[in-house]
Amino acid sequence: MAIESNCTLLIHHDKGVPPTQDELRVELESSDEQAKIRAMKTLILWILNGESMPKLLMTVIRYCVTTRNHELKKLLSLYWEIVRKYGDDNKLLPEMILVCNAILMDLKHPNHFIRGCTLRFLCRIKEAEIVQPLVPAIEENLSHGDAYVRKNAVM
Repeated sequence: MAIESNCTLLIHHDKGVPPTQDELRVELESSDEQAKIRAMKTLILWILNGESMPKLLMTVIRYCVTTRNHELKKLLSLYWEIVRKYGDDNKLLPEMILVCNAILMDLKHPNHFIRGCTLRFLCRIKEAEIVQPLVPAIEENLSHGDAYVRKNAVM
């Protein structure tokens, strides 16, 4: 029996011919930030509409996590929310350790906007195995100098 996953994001998208994983991979690997943004938007839409694209998880981790682009960071948080986090054996995917590390880096980012958005995103994550290693960094943000960060850390 397949378990339906929950998501706080709902977008209507008329299905057409989905791009292949290779086409999306090429866009995600490009150095053009706008191409990455287009690919992430397409990837999110197709995952929300039931398409499974598991091969792209490592590509997203390798080529998009280190971006400085705020729009791409927001898309990454949406992607982390909807991506499949558990394997067929109901164990956390090994790639999720890298995702946790990326989230941890965002929680320690010098830009208060990125910290606050990351903290707000963590409110939507229900998997304790992902949130648990991040608790010390979340607690550090409770005493951050910016009110936006503190407010989101309390949530």
